[in-house]
Amino acid sequence: MPFSHYRRMTADQAAAALDEFLAERPAAWVRLRARLSADGVDPDAMLDASPASLTELWRWISGRRAELVADPAAGVPVLPREDWPSWARHTLTSVKVPSATMDILTDGLVSYLAIVLITGAPNVRWGLGSPEDPNHHLHHHPVLIGNGHQVFVPTLPLGGILRLKRREKSLHPTELEDYTAGVIADLRTNQKAVLEPGGSPVEVVAEPEGFDVGVHPVIAARGSALVDLMALQLASLHGIDSVLRTSPDALQVHAPTWHADDLEQWLNDWMKANGPFIR
Repeated sequence: MPFSHYRRMTADQAAAALDEFLAERPAAWVRLRARLSADGVDPDAMLDASPASLTELWRWISGRRAELVADPAAGVPVLPREDWPSWARHTLTSVKVPSATMDILTDGLVSYLAIVLITGAPNVRWGLGSPEDPNHHLHHHPVLIGNGHQVFVPTLPLGGILRLKRREKSLHPTELEDYTAGVIADLRTNQKAVLEPGGSPVEVVAEPEGFDVGVHPVIAARGSALVDLMALQLASLHGIDSVLRTSPDALQVHAPTWHADDLEQWLNDWMKANGPFIR
């Protein structure tokens, strides 16, 4: 099913495509951060997972319009379809994703928009769009689901960047921010976000017997698989002797050569990059 449209997939195929979509998200996020850094922008300072940060990011992306228009240069092949992100392969039938630049910006924006949405509405979950209605336009798409709503995250990023590429009028400066704030309000079940943008999802306290690691309860509540995977990957690092899951939102880590600040930095970086995309 490498090029099958989501709406034509069986339930099993769509579930596999959802897993593929989620597996691609952290790397897309890393590529966007790397492009920002290469352009002299501190991604940590710009991107705090708030809707307002999308205005800053879109301003930077809009500044790449000339690069998007010119890339690829004449005679340079377009990005092969098999190298497109899976959501593009499974939705775009007549539109070309013409360059690596467009791929990095669009796919990275998809990942970051999802991070902002989940930060603002931590009750949401990933699932298949309208699985019982094959006529629905989001049937079997990978969507965020919450409070009776479903959202296919790539829609607005793709539309905005395609219009930049085509030299057309694109999103207005705060459109992504305004859209995201509205979607968060629709998706979340609490009137106020529990996990504030820019906050630390993980905290580390040094104790005589090791490190106590606390995961923000709203993140731990997304499912045990998230904390389990973080613990598993942490245990594979050099200098980590043991990782014990002591409660749904806590770990005990024995790592004599690690400093608490370094451990907390690694855990927070891992959680910010991977946490939103584990279901």
